[in-house]
Parts: sequence; C-alpha cells; structure tokens
Amino acid sequence: MTTSQKFLRLTIIIIPITVFCSSLFFKVLSYQYIQIETPKGYELLLIGGIAILGGGMLETVIWMANPIALFAIIRFLRENRTQVKIDSVLNKPVPKLKRKSKWFSLLATAIAISFSRWNEVLAAESGSKGKILAFHIGYWLWMSSFALFTMGVIFFNFRYRETGTRMD
Repeated sequence: MTTSQKFLRLTIIIIPITVFCSSLFFKVLSYQYIQIETPKGYELLLIGGIAILGGGMLETVIWMANPIALFAIIRFLRENRTQVKIDSVLNKPVPKLKRKSKWFSLLATAIAISFSRWNEVLAAESGSKGKILAFHIGYWLWMSSFALFTMGVIFFNFRYRETGTRMD
C-alpha cells in the first residue's frame, strides 16, 4: 500500500469519526411526551441499545446504524488489496478480503437517513410514544458522519480498483 493510499484511507476514517464524536455533544431531536424533551447524542448512544427492552424494536434498528458503521470502518481498515498476508501458524496465504465495507456503510447511512422520516419515538418504557417536533444539529451531524464515510469508501474503491493501482 502506497503512502498516498494510507493517507487517504486514514483521512476517510478520521473525518467521519470526528463528525460523529462532535454529534454526541449536541441535541439530537425534540419530542413531546409529557413535556418537551431534547436528548443529547451521547444519551441516545448509551441508552439506544436497550430500547428494545422497553418495546422499542424500531428504535433499536435505528441505533444499530452505529455498530454497523463501526463494523464498516473495521472492515475498511482490513481491506488491503495490495498485500497477501501469510498465516504464521499454517504457512498459508490468507485470502484477500472482498471490498464489502461500502455495503455496510451504505446500510448504516440508509438507516440513519430513514430516521428523518419518523413522526414518533419511544418516550417511555411503557411503550408510550412521543411526537417528534424537530431534528437538531446532533442528528444531522450523526447522519452526515455516516454519509461522509460512505462517500469516502466509494471514492477510495473507485480510485484504487482491484489491482491496487490508480484508475486514470
């Protein structure tokens, strides 16, 4: 892998992670339950995975965009097209990974974008729903971090095809 490929790969990962981390400190949405509530990104990240326990199946699906994106990032880091690694135990070449990180990142982006079409969210463990009043900058940063990563992966895959060389 050339230095320019390493730099581009690192840039494709660092920028979306920075945007994602910044989204954690902003308000994500406003919803009306008993009163108007505006949770921050870190709150939803921490409790989103257990929403299924309160009856929030669809909310958990939306939250799953986070681990899917993490898996896409790890997969993108491991997709090395210019080298075949030799397994030290078996002394056999390890097959190259197919470029599938773009599909996982597209899935995470699609899930994140689909949330903007919702009208209600789970507001209480009893299964009560709260009407979404507005999406705030935290949501848009969260969603754009996935979109940036997806665009970066697609660009990288387009620029460095299967042979590992630049397409001119």
